[in-house]
Amino acid sequence: MTFTGDERAQSVQVGAVLLFGVLIIAFSSYQAFAVPEQNREVEFNHNQEVQRDMIDVRNTLLETYTGGNDGYAEVALGTSFPARVAAINPPRPSGSLYTTPAEPITIEEGGTDKTDEVCPGSPVQTRFIEYTPEYSAYDGAGTIRYESSFLLHDFGDSSVALTDQTLVRGDQIQIVPLTNDFNTGGSQTVAVEPRAGRLDTTGVTDPTITLPTRASEDTWVRLLDGEVDPSNIDVSGGEVTLTLTGDYTIECGPVGVGETPPSGARGGGTNEINPASPGDITLEGETFNKQTVTLEFNNTGGTNNITEARINFYESNTGNSPTEGGIREEGAGSDSATLDIGGNFETLTPKIELTGGNTVTNVEIEFNNNPNQQDWLILSLKLETGETALYFVSLS
Repeated sequence: MTFTGDERAQSVQVGAVLLFGVLIIAFSSYQAFAVPEQNREVEFNHNQEVQRDMIDVRNTLLETYTGGNDGYAEVALGTSFPARVAAINPPRPSGSLYTTPAEPITIEEGGTDKTDEVCPGSPVQTRFIEYTPEYSAYDGAGTIRYESSFLLHDFGDSSVALTDQTLVRGDQIQIVPLTNDFNTGGSQTVAVEPRAGRLDTTGVTDPTITLPTRASEDTWVRLLDGEVDPSNIDVSGGEVTLTLTGDYTIECGPVGVGETPPSGARGGGTNEINPASPGDITLEGETFNKQTVTLEFNNTGGTNNITEARINFYESNTGNSPTEGGIREEGAGSDSATLDIGGNFETLTPKIELTGGNTVTNVEIEFNNNPNQQDWLILSLKLETGETALYFVSLS
């Protein structure tokens, strides 16, 4: 009789080794490919959220400028990866939010420098506010930058404008210099609290305006389409120069990021007048019913009349912005004028009287589309005394 060795145990050992090897390869593949792809999706989604946060920052900066009240917005600098039992995550995604070094603004009229006459404070300088992420898997996230009233997502070799501009609208120019240093980083959510500075309004003829920029000339041409002839836009050396022809009104008021601008506060606080000047006529409230917005103006000075009006800008979160609105004193039988959104000043016939002595006058604007509670607009009024008043109207 012949006996042979039992090799069954050896087969089991070989199978276990092979299975362990397969598991190691599978885990390595998961760690090398699946985890980075899942993390890339987390970081991409966070970048989309930061875009929305930065749009809120941009809107808050402009609302602070137009309304004269302190603002508040938040930015989530980072996020978290999902918890994993075995696989290893890289460090949490984080980011930096900061203002860039101050650079000069120049405003010329007929070859003469008018910057200090047009804008409060000297020297007149501005900054950008930028968000830069630190991601592990999502390459090419770029930098999200606010400059000169618009938001830009800069990818280095290309860029995308995330909002429109309010710098030039018809014959109105709005310059909002950003002041004060701000720099923070990490994964937490941080607050951006802009504060309004003094506001000056000046009439100019054939102005030439030079602003710092990181946007391309093509971007400026697209943003200023219909407002400035492309041949009058020049971008070089980190500056954009706009050579304009005609009569313009320049409204210039710095906004400080986290601090009052060095040129001084417009007043500060949530109960300050809107606007800063003329101080006798305050916008105390706004209500709306269907298509009609009612504005409550309190005149603590002498009797004055609204002679002209325009709606500089209308921001709608529903995308259903009205294109025009009829303005009248509450209870009047007909409109004093029809105002095109973003159009020129229209003469009011009849004028709207603002009785003095701490009297409230209600002014109605009836739009051709229903306003929404998230909407806001900028209204300019010319008064019989020769003053021009700028009002930020929030419907929230």
